[in-house]
Amino acid sequence: MGCDFAFIHCADLHLGSRFWGLSRTDPELADRLYRSTFKSFARIVDAGIARADFMVIAGDAYDDLVETPRTRAAFVKELERFGKPVFMVTGNHDAVHSWSESIPYPDNVTEFSRPDRVKITVRGRQVEIAGVSFDGPHTDENLVSKLRGTPGIFTVGVVHCSVDTVGEGGGYAPCSVRDFKGKDIQYWALGHIHKRMTVCQDPPAVYPGNIQGRHVNESGEKGCVLVSVTGDSVETEFIPTQEVLWKDVTADITGKGNLRELVSSVRNEADTDAILSLTIEGKGPLNSIVRHEPEVVADMISESTGAIVNIRRVITSPEIDIERERESGTLLSEVIKASDSLAELSEEEILDMLCSSKHFQDLRPYLVYYAHKGMLRDLVREAEMSLLGRLTEAGE
Repeated sequence: MGCDFAFIHCADLHLGSRFWGLSRTDPELADRLYRSTFKSFARIVDAGIARADFMVIAGDAYDDLVETPRTRAAFVKELERFGKPVFMVTGNHDAVHSWSESIPYPDNVTEFSRPDRVKITVRGRQVEIAGVSFDGPHTDENLVSKLRGTPGIFTVGVVHCSVDTVGEGGGYAPCSVRDFKGKDIQYWALGHIHKRMTVCQDPPAVYPGNIQGRHVNESGEKGCVLVSVTGDSVETEFIPTQEVLWKDVTADITGKGNLRELVSSVRNEADTDAILSLTIEGKGPLNSIVRHEPEVVADMISESTGAIVNIRRVITSPEIDIERERESGTLLSEVIKASDSLAELSEEEILDMLCSSKHFQDLRPYLVYYAHKGMLRDLVREAEMSLLGRLTEAGE
């Protein structure tokens, strides 16, 4: 190591995550995903043993407020194996412990509760770690504002929080970027946001993301950050450790004459051990079959690559010139114009229009979800493309 010292920063382990729906439909996959968080953390420990002097864990070590003895015991075993100092805070998922006395953390672990700081000597240099925990599953307190470092000593601030620039709302220790400044803290080790990002550069305030994607919206590599410090200089290196990779893949039907060509176009993106979230887009003669039977494409990709494939979205269209058809005076043009007029409405206006009929009034609670997500306008466009495809087929 060519630096003064280095440490592992991880967060949002969510050990013990359960996949109840999958346990009924695909128990083998559910078990694989359950074990994935433990395997990912074991790899983090491996990296720390090889390359780091200590570790900080910025909250949500467990997935439930009441962790099971099995989960806690597995976590403790890895902390013992690491052997070096570990500094932890709790977040909204692990604020309450159930087995602290019967399965205590090893002596190398410091878990902050109230705002506090601990000094250690690493390779002859004094280093300080400051941390504060959630005292329950929700807090509107600005926990970042409670932390301070000691002037002249490199201090790592560890906190589970929600920065206003990345959202997640109240109830989760809300703060702003300006709160990280002027605190004599040279690196902020954050937790809570599952997407890896740096929200402040001076001083660095970093979310490492969670250590294992657990569903389609947590795609991409997951793991931890190795932080290397030389003098006052800080360098970060992301270390991927995920056991299961959730991956977004797009298949474009444009220019494809058959399904074999479509499958071949995405084969190189389909890792054997991945779970693919497949979006099918483009326009062409394959529109009809992928709209009616998108699972056929998913099954072909799965059989060809060994990956698990889930259809996320189908946004294809028939091979027609929308601009020309809009002015054609045909039934197709009326469909296009009707869709255009609906697309000009707000989500709430589309919701009110749909629910004006008695049949859709019962569906309003479900449609409200799509309206709040800004998805009704997209659904209108998808309905347009589906209808245009059917009309085009009928014409042929």
